[in-house]
Amino acid sequence: MEPENNFTSEIEEVVSEQQRLIAEEMLGYPYPAGRYNISARSLEELVPDMNGTPVRSLIITTWRSGSTFLGDVLNSHPGNYYHYEPLLDYDIVQIRGEPLASGAIRNLRNLLNCNYTNMEHYLNYGKEHVWLFNHNTRLWDQCQQHPSLCWLPEFLNSFCRLFPFQSMKVVRLRLSLVEELLEDPSLGVRVVLLVRDPRGTLQSRKHRDWCPGNPDCFEPRRLCTDLVADYSAAVRLTMKYPHRFRAVRYEDLSVDPHKGVQDLFQFFGLDFHPNIQLFLDTHTKVNVGGVSSTYRNSKSAPFHWRQDLTYSEVKAIQRACAPAMHYWGYRRAANSSHQKDFNPLAEFSLS
Repeated sequence: MEPENNFTSEIEEVVSEQQRLIAEEMLGYPYPAGRYNISARSLEELVPDMNGTPVRSLIITTWRSGSTFLGDVLNSHPGNYYHYEPLLDYDIVQIRGEPLASGAIRNLRNLLNCNYTNMEHYLNYGKEHVWLFNHNTRLWDQCQQHPSLCWLPEFLNSFCRLFPFQSMKVVRLRLSLVEELLEDPSLGVRVVLLVRDPRGTLQSRKHRDWCPGNPDCFEPRRLCTDLVADYSAAVRLTMKYPHRFRAVRYEDLSVDPHKGVQDLFQFFGLDFHPNIQLFLDTHTKVNVGGVSSTYRNSKSAPFHWRQDLTYSEVKAIQRACAPAMHYWGYRRAANSSHQKDFNPLAEFSLS
């Protein structure tokens, strides 16, 4: 019994330490106390381990649409537990319905409820692909110090339940399927659909070695069929859940990141904390790192495709994507010289 006792005491030790770290992070935090339709006035009211209900924020998008940046912004908020791409183990596919939809939604619900007990495939995948966890900085810090615990459901269940805020970004699930999570009153999840100009998305995907050869990733028609379906779902969800669903374009967020993030945090029910201000100040003004870096000159990053794609490439995308671009307010490039410097953003409406 000795190893088991050591294992249990190690979990208790890490949980106790993390409780202390969260309490420190949350010192002076302005709890909602009725703002944003969230009643919590104290840490205890937001912590599952204390019978509280955490604030749950969900980003739905697709590959190379700016979600790594937005996910990291959310993770810079105090007391946040970050579920990074929880459907990574499904590979390079888009989940639009059965046979994959039920299992995918079940996994998301389990994670939002801090239930790792029947998540063997997910956890085994993570052991070989550590980026499943290493974007979750608070968890990964403990994994580095206690590697024997990192992938154990017993540890993860207890650890996750300490956090007052949970964020999740999903790039493999189409929006219509998320309604099942919005319908669950026990979750109270707030959902943002993050949309990007298909020309920018496809230009960015060209630089990723995992994309070419996977139809759901490199075919413009599939991407834009999904954008049209997501638009239709967004119209419905905006009417049905006006306080818990919102659609945002990556380009609008990038052009004025401080205002865009401030608006989103208000929607999610989160404080625009000094940590967020610092993250934006250090991540939106210069280009540093490779294609997955979140250090970007945010005003130019969304529009690289105008220089990096040939007009013939742009024309082919526009031909496949005309309805999607119309719905989401993206103007067409008329010719190669027009492409270089025009403003591709028009208005869009979900009403």
